[in-house]
Amino acid sequence: MGMRREHWLWIVGIALAGLVLRCFAARGGLWLDEAWSAVFAQEVATPAGVLFQINHDNNHHLNTLWLQLVGPAAPPILQRALSIVSSSATIVVAAAIAARRGPAPAICAAVAFAVAPFLLTYGAEARGYAPMLLACVSAIAIIDGWLADPTRPKPSSALTIAALLGCLAQATMMFALVILTLWVTVERCRNAGWRKGLPDTIALFAPAAAVAVLLVAGAWAAAAGGGGFHIGNREPHDWLKWSDAMRQLLAGMFGATILAVPLLYLARGTSDRLATLALIACALPLAVALLALPNSGAARYYAVVVPPLLLLTVIILPMAWNHPVKRWIAAAISLTFLLTAAVADRAIIRNLRGDPGRAVATLARVAPGGAIVSVDYSRSSAILIAAARSQRYSLTVAETACPPARFHLVERDGDTRFPDRPFWCGRTYREIARGDPAGLSGTHWRLYGAMR
Repeated sequence: MGMRREHWLWIVGIALAGLVLRCFAARGGLWLDEAWSAVFAQEVATPAGVLFQINHDNNHHLNTLWLQLVGPAAPPILQRALSIVSSSATIVVAAAIAARRGPAPAICAAVAFAVAPFLLTYGAEARGYAPMLLACVSAIAIIDGWLADPTRPKPSSALTIAALLGCLAQATMMFALVILTLWVTVERCRNAGWRKGLPDTIALFAPAAAVAVLLVAGAWAAAAGGGGFHIGNREPHDWLKWSDAMRQLLAGMFGATILAVPLLYLARGTSDRLATLALIACALPLAVALLALPNSGAARYYAVVVPPLLLLTVIILPMAWNHPVKRWIAAAISLTFLLTAAVADRAIIRNLRGDPGRAVATLARVAPGGAIVSVDYSRSSAILIAAARSQRYSLTVAETACPPARFHLVERDGDTRFPDRPFWCGRTYREIARGDPAGLSGTHWRLYGAMR
């Protein structure tokens, strides 16, 4: 049964619902990484500066260009609009891939990509992961269509454009290109033999690979001429943190990690070419761990694994519906996913990554004429600067904590404790506002006011 007009109307409606969800989740002030992107965008002032002067891993080029275009005074939802639109478009592209397998997988794909907490998180913040994932899923769509009929001309140009935009959006697109190259190699060698499969793969990916190499060379040259490349946070490989990242990744896709086990049972014997893609994608986190690469405990670095696994899931579940036993397992997985995703999405929308904008809103209420705020860490200044610009509030960040300002912001990573008795430079403070993120992204912060 092919796709009919009413099926596409359902998909468009689900995509619009996903857009609304992302708009709700995109409220609140920019958190630390978003805020630094906004500050960088204004410091360099020009698009050329974004491309060649910000030699920092937090410069996701397309996102930084967007932040520069809309300006520092734009409301947060506008600053996040590139991600919101990209993530919403990804819902439709994913449905189009699944539509080649029938209307049921297509509608399931639209629902999964609309409500998956992982995709909602990164589809509602001013960073490069959402446009990168759109490019990644578009590349999957391009390749999947060609693999269905390899006698057609190779879509090298379309794939190159997707690779270019994806790499400019976020560097982890490089991981996606490796995964996709291995996928095509396996599929073509299996179906046509290695003498035909290898040349086909090379011909398909050569232009995209050339673009990727040029981008890496350009970034290296810019870093060499600008004092080197800077990484905001570099942590050595830790198996416990890596395991937690895997838990977050699964929870962000399937709603509950335990669903991976029955899903593997349903996947037995699946011959769809997307099963090969998902299997290869799963090797990425394991390869990162075995190579002990730094920052292996950050779930966001494995974002390119999410689309293949979700696509395989939405193909498997409708297939299982025709089996009397597997039908109940598929129904249980679907219901659990929807319920747990709804709970997680509600928490994301309510929490707003800890909403650092409330710190400036509190200052505007208690000190409407403006304020000077000191910070524990210099990195925290971006949070205040971005929120103050967006809310058009007169705020100065003190360069030193002593002598103490009337207000003091403390920002922490993870479970690091905040001071029980705030006391700086002989002055006692009390907490007047706080924020703690509930999802994959966000800033833990406390705003203190000096006691008279």
